[in-house]
Amino acid sequence: MTQPNAAPPATETRVDAQMVTRQLLIRSETFNPEANTVDVVFTTGARGTRFSWARYEQIDEELSTDASAVRLDRLNRGAPVLNTHRSYELANQIGVVVPGSARMEGGEGIATLQLSSRDDVKPIAADIAAGIIRNVSVGYLVHTFEITENEGQRALYRAVDWEPYEISFVPMPFDVGAQVRSAEPAQGGHPCIIRRTSPAAQETTMTTAPTQPTGDNPADPSTRAPDAVIDVTPTNVTTQQRQAPATVTVAAIRTASRNAGLTDDATFELIERHEATPLTNDALMADIGRRFAERDSSAPTNSRISVTRDAGDTQRRGMEEAILHRMTPRGQLAEVGRAYRGMSLLRMAEEHLAAAGVNVRGMSANEIAERALHTSSDFANLVGNGLHRRLRAAYDENQPSYRLWARRAPNAPDFRSIDIVQMSAMPDLVKTNEAGEFRYGTATDGKVSYGIATYGRIIAFSRQLLINDDLRALERVATGFAAAGARLENRTVYAQITSNPVMPDGIPLFHADHGNLGTGAISPTSLAAMRKDMRLQKGLQKEELNLMPEHLLVPATQEQLAYQYTSSQFVPAKATDVNEFRAGGRTALDPVVEAVLDGNSTSAWYGAASNAQVDTVEYAYLEGSEGVQMSSRMGFTVDGVEMKASLDFAAAVIDHRGLWKSAG
Repeated sequence: MTQPNAAPPATETRVDAQMVTRQLLIRSETFNPEANTVDVVFTTGARGTRFSWARYEQIDEELSTDASAVRLDRLNRGAPVLNTHRSYELANQIGVVVPGSARMEGGEGIATLQLSSRDDVKPIAADIAAGIIRNVSVGYLVHTFEITENEGQRALYRAVDWEPYEISFVPMPFDVGAQVRSAEPAQGGHPCIIRRTSPAAQETTMTTAPTQPTGDNPADPSTRAPDAVIDVTPTNVTTQQRQAPATVTVAAIRTASRNAGLTDDATFELIERHEATPLTNDALMADIGRRFAERDSSAPTNSRISVTRDAGDTQRRGMEEAILHRMTPRGQLAEVGRAYRGMSLLRMAEEHLAAAGVNVRGMSANEIAERALHTSSDFANLVGNGLHRRLRAAYDENQPSYRLWARRAPNAPDFRSIDIVQMSAMPDLVKTNEAGEFRYGTATDGKVSYGIATYGRIIAFSRQLLINDDLRALERVATGFAAAGARLENRTVYAQITSNPVMPDGIPLFHADHGNLGTGAISPTSLAAMRKDMRLQKGLQKEELNLMPEHLLVPATQEQLAYQYTSSQFVPAKATDVNEFRAGGRTALDPVVEAVLDGNSTSAWYGAASNAQVDTVEYAYLEGSEGVQMSSRMGFTVDGVEMKASLDFAAAVIDHRGLWKSAG
């Protein structure tokens, strides 16, 4: 061939390049069901069109298929085979490249893939063998590009040093007309050498190969045309024309305008200007930058966050709502759950498995139940979530009586001992003479300690329950655990006063030395004695507290008597019998009737001051575990799923001064 005129030497520039993906071919006929392997062609070196963000125009990209240009080390060391290029979870890896199988043969890159034997990968392997899944994509890094730019043509980026690093099965092939699909920004780039060569000389006659089909889909080898001799007519290009900057295309104007967020009118205006006077890339960028700045300076910034949810999340949420509605039909069924209204648990399990890619056709009810309760399925979790929501609703409906008078403390961060420091009132102010010095005062303190304890039970959610659609049994489990949790809390709090624990000063809670123990049934006399004793209580520094009883705690056997002396509904026979402890009275008492107290004594009754005045009994939950919690796991000793209800709770008497007891 005739040698072209001497060209200037090539120049090299080092830049940061992103990871790129490209479609490749599956040889489904090579699938080996015993070894679970399949061969793929990961490159033919086909030339394809991409959009360059650095140049704001389309370019042609070509991969060299020379063995020296392709780094196969990563593939031959067992590179991962991924599900649609997702690499953030271990479950996304569905296989590996068989070590040593990657090779370059006849201008093609070939590799053997070993698929995982996990249950969730088996449907993918079956679709590959059947020829349903045909699209595969390779992710690769380009270490060196050779760029050739010819007047009036797209720049050619030829990767002469590149490295494939993963292979993925994808539902859609790479679209050669779209932009380059790079990795997430957080993954960063890698060093890449840009080597600019001089344009191919056009003053010669040369033998060339026919143009490859556009895109990454190579033409079938059997239909490729033989090499042809193309006679290129010399073109006279002046030096001034060679040095003139290249103009942009209309497609590049549309793409740049869309990326800058310009309106359609602004885009059309740019195109009209380009048709009148062709725009260079620099002129286009300057105009877009000016319009972008004008728009931002005059328009307010409106930020919006859009949260999307995939079909699997929507289905799970809908089934949870439908299960909850079946257990509590009085509630309003959310929109997302209406598609599953009236479905049995078994039908929901079938729908869930089908959405996960499991072929349920021909399965028996027992087989569907087993698959739904398997560890790889989250159907048991969504049933557990619905059960937990019903449990929380039932727990909130239970209002044990201790909450009327005991104080809720801040949640405990862990299971270590909780120390409550009791501070006395501030010391009395003393007179200071003229030019006299102020004297220091001291405050006395005490300490009470208690810790969180854990309570719980386990019940099994079996295959039989799922097949029988016994949702009422699940509802009874939820409401039963909720009621059990409320009863446990109630007993724990009331046990603090019925057990008469020893306080930090070494004296029992109710004792004559504490001035909070009396006798006699409920009557004006005994109520007056309780009020007097509480009024005369003194603090740690012997300061007067002037407390008032607010709650009257009585067993169920004394409910009638308690209301006679505290309710305004009982009218006295004569004026001298007016009860001052009635509701609305000057020293009104709020009766709290609790059957737990009957288990200790049917005659004893108690008084309690407001916990806003003084500490009495306080209770606490573990941080993040307020109330009864429901969790689940796959059963080991049972055929199904085990549901566990747990409660992290504690209560303790903090101070004796706000509590009073009568033995009756």
